Amino acid sequence: MLAVKWITKKPIIGLLIFLFFLTACTQPVETLPEGEPNPSQVLPTITPTVAEPTATPQPAAAVVNGERIPLDAFEREVERYLLAQNALGNQNPDLDHARETVLNDLVEQVLLAQGAREAGTEFSEAEVQARLDELAEDVDLETWMAAWGYTRDELFENLRLQMLVADQRQRIADAIPEAVEQVELQQVLAFTEEGASRALANLNSGTPFEDVAFEFKPETGGYLGWVPRGYLLISVIEEAAFNLAVGSYSEIIASDIGYHIVLVIDRDVRPLSADARVALTRQAVYDWLADRRANSVIEIIID
Repeated sequence: MLAVKWITKKPIIGLLIFLFFLTACTQPVETLPEGEPNPSQVLPTITPTVAEPTATPQPAAAVVNGERIPLDAFEREVERYLLAQNALGNQNPDLDHARETVLNDLVEQVLLAQGAREAGTEFSEAEVQARLDELAEDVDLETWMAAWGYTRDELFENLRLQMLVADQRQRIADAIPEAVEQVELQQVLAFTEEGASRALANLNSGTPFEDVAFEFKPETGGYLGWVPRGYLLISVIEEAAFNLAVGSYSEIIASDIGYHIVLVIDRDVRPLSADARVALTRQAVYDWLADRRANSVIEIIID
C-alpha cells in the first residue's frame, strides 16, 4: 500500500493554478466517459449517490467516506504534477513522492468538498458554466487544456470540485474572529549561546531592552509587532510570550535559528493583520482536515 503523509500546509501544483481561487489543479473525483452530454447537461459526479451503480465499477486509487477517487484520474494527476515539476526546473522529480503528494491532495480536496456539501452548498450546472465562461475571457482554455491533457468535461467537473473546496475553506476562514488577544513583541536574537548570555547579563544589569535589541539587530531592533496565538513559527517563543507579563522579558530560548530573549511590550484584543489572518486561516484549515481525517473512513487502494 502507498504510505500517505498528510501534507496540508501548501498546495501541490502552483504552476497549474490559474482558476482564480483554486488551491490545486486536480482531476474531478469522477470523470465522464466519451460520448456523454456537454458540461451544461452533466450532473455532479463527486457524490457517490448521484451515479447509478454499475456491474463493473471503475478501479479506484482511494475511497473517502464511500466516495471513490478513480485510479485513472489519479494517474493523470500524477502525470500533470511531474509535468509541472519539469516546467519549474525539477527535471528528475521523485515518482514515489509525487504519487504520495498527489494522492494526499486529492483526498483532502474530497474531504473539503464533502464538508461543503454537508453544509448545504451545491453549484448548479449554470453556475459552474458561468465561472468557466469567466475564465475563458482571460485564458485560452483550449490551448491550456491541450497542454495539460484535460477534456472540457474534465475541466468542468474539476472546476465544480474546486468551487466546493473554496467554499469550505472560506467557511473555515469565516469562523476565525475579527479580533483576538495579541501581544506586542520585541526580541534579542543571538546566533551563539555566548552572545545570548551576554545580552541577558546586560538586561539583568539594567540596560534598556531596546538598546540590547538594536545591538543585535540594527535594522529593526528585533521588533516583531503584534502577534496572535498560532502566528509565530517557533511555538516555544509564542508559549513564553503569552505567559509573560507586560513589560517583562524571557530567559534565553533556544531554537533552530538561534537564541532568543523576548520582551512583551503590550497585550490587547486587536483586529488581525492581513498576514496574521492568512496564517491563522492556513492553520484552521490544517486543523479542520486533521479532525476530519480522524473521523473519516479513508481506504488507500493503490500500491
